[in-house]
Amino acid sequence: MTPPRSAPVLLLTGPPGSGKSTVSPLVARRFDRAACVEADWFFTTIAHGFVPPWLPAADAQNHTLLRACAAAAAALATGGYTVVMEGVLGPWNLDLITDELTPSGADVHYVVLRPPLDVVLARALSRHDAMPGVPALREEGPLRQLWEQFQDLGRYEGHVIDTGDLDADDTAALVVSTFVAGTHRL
Repeated sequence: MTPPRSAPVLLLTGPPGSGKSTVSPLVARRFDRAACVEADWFFTTIAHGFVPPWLPAADAQNHTLLRACAAAAAALATGGYTVVMEGVLGPWNLDLITDELTPSGADVHYVVLRPPLDVVLARALSRHDAMPGVPALREEGPLRQLWEQFQDLGRYEGHVIDTGDLDADDTAALVVSTFVAGTHRL
């Protein structure tokens, strides 16, 4: 059976401090019907037993929350909304995410924002809590580790946009152009 045709889904990712949360609403606002799905919000739903997501013990929690996030994105896409799903969505989790999106028939795109480490550290170490219930990651060790994980993306290296010299509006414009052109389709 052929899945129903849905609006497209853009997976916008990168390490903390890469600009995902700033750029995703700028991208979404360029479409008539669009929604932003922030993966970080799903972490706020854990009322008890939360494990910081960068710790190895958080693996099952992270998978559960990413599946829930992708399911929400799929529902919105099926409803006709172009979806920008943003979060730390590394290639190590793409199968899990696309497994949730595939039944919706959504056309899935993947863009990695990757500024230099000094930019990531400056942004992340100076930020306030991103949202209630999720403290901003301001520890240099985990920030460096997450940045490193986005350095050698193998077959997804062509999905990278170096945002080191771009402001948020220029980054959003570049992301939209690659999204519309389909150059970063999965």
